[in-house]
Amino acid sequence: MKAGLKLLPIGVAAYVLFLVVMAPAAKVIPHVQSQLEGVRLAGISGTLWSGRALQVSVPPVQLTQVGWSLKPLGLFLGSVVFELDGQLGGRAVSARASRGLFSGPSLADVNGSVPAIDLMYWAGMRAVELDGVIDFSLDEVEFSGGALPAVAGRLVWKPAMVMSPIELNLGLAELTTAIESDGITRGQLIANGGALTMQGEMTLQSDGNYQLIGDVKKTGAVPQAVEKFLSTFAEQGNGGYRLEWSDRIKE
Repeated sequence: MKAGLKLLPIGVAAYVLFLVVMAPAAKVIPHVQSQLEGVRLAGISGTLWSGRALQVSVPPVQLTQVGWSLKPLGLFLGSVVFELDGQLGGRAVSARASRGLFSGPSLADVNGSVPAIDLMYWAGMRAVELDGVIDFSLDEVEFSGGALPAVAGRLVWKPAMVMSPIELNLGLAELTTAIESDGITRGQLIANGGALTMQGEMTLQSDGNYQLIGDVKKTGAVPQAVEKFLSTFAEQGNGGYRLEWSDRIKE
């Protein structure tokens, strides 16, 4: 009898949890929208355990046909974990989202692709027009309250084409990043197969400040504006240029 009484609170907690996760998502989610840090859902169906939304807005990004599935094992580890799938600009995307009792939200195993021009639009760099598609395979995305998250993973841009304000073919560009202990994203950038080749290191802080240091070489004809930029902002030597560039991604 005493053993049964000790197990009673566990049983009650399990029953309450069951009622919560099986509740209709359309009735529960509107009451917790303020806790989703800017995320807005529309066209909700299913339950908190497994459901879908016709549209999910995470400004400036909008996803469609987003489905989620709760992974109960995460609860035993002190986290709420969901497997996600959906469409980003008509292209398939998937991820695992989690939030711990003592940690903020994070994403893992984020896979998909996006037109390069859309990525520049979201970054607020709308004066730059790009062509090609960026395939991304991200191991981890950490949100720390800054303007931008820290990212660990790999991005491949192909064909890497700049269309405006100048036209430039970079061939294929690949960026591999890791998250440092202070929340800074640091990555290795390689571009080859086009009119310029580049190999360098990039750092990105959560406030949007970034720095790019690398070696650039011309392997073909480039626009006069590129020639002028390199001669003005890069140091020439060893058959190429040493570029050190810093700026800020605007919100």
